[in-house]
Amino acid sequence: MKALAVFSATITLIVLVAALPSFAYGGTSLGVKEGDWIEYSISMTGPPLDQLRNLTWYKMEILSVDGAWIHVNKTSRSVDGTFSSSLWDFVLTGGQTYGWVIIPANLGQGESFFDGSKGISVMIEGEERKTLLGASRDITHATDPPSVYKEWDKSSGVYVYSIDHTTDYTVVMSAVATNLWSRETSEQNKVAVFYLIAATVVFLVIAVLSLSFYRRQKHRKMLRGKDKFHNLPR
Repeated sequence: MKALAVFSATITLIVLVAALPSFAYGGTSLGVKEGDWIEYSISMTGPPLDQLRNLTWYKMEILSVDGAWIHVNKTSRSVDGTFSSSLWDFVLTGGQTYGWVIIPANLGQGESFFDGSKGISVMIEGEERKTLLGASRDITHATDPPSVYKEWDKSSGVYVYSIDHTTDYTVVMSAVATNLWSRETSEQNKVAVFYLIAATVVFLVIAVLSLSFYRRQKHRKMLRGKDKFHNLPR
């Protein structure tokens, strides 16, 4: 009976592990999926820019994910209301992060990612819990003094705040809207429901096996009792 219960629980655990999604490729963890998006406000200071290049907002949307390759659509809006878009391909295993826009997920303080454009490893310098767009998030940050400071949402690897200093300009970008949090919560709820169903199935299987075992034992005792009765001297 115990062996059957252990076997049932083991099979269920294997099914659970197999059903959970995996987003690790070549040792690089991906935290985004198709349909994820995030919007930013942009503030640019410096010498006057033509209206088309003076951006005020942009949105990044994940079109597809294939292994470590992430296909992204970027839509931007300039100060005169003109919209433009472009397609970007991120390959995190090769360090193609486009200025650290998306980095490997779940990197903590002291860990690093590779920046292929500069040929360097960038270390995560710090981490703290912040309230961001209505949710409590683990936020990491790193710098490339004196030109770049960036913050990322740790679990997705998507940047949420940045300050970039060029020769003539300072560009500040801040996340203003996203579905990353809500989608993540939705996925967590689905996993929780799945675990609950699996646990219920395991409980029912063990209960049925226990009842069956109990009935067999009771039946055997009854048979032994009858045998003793018939063997009594008359």
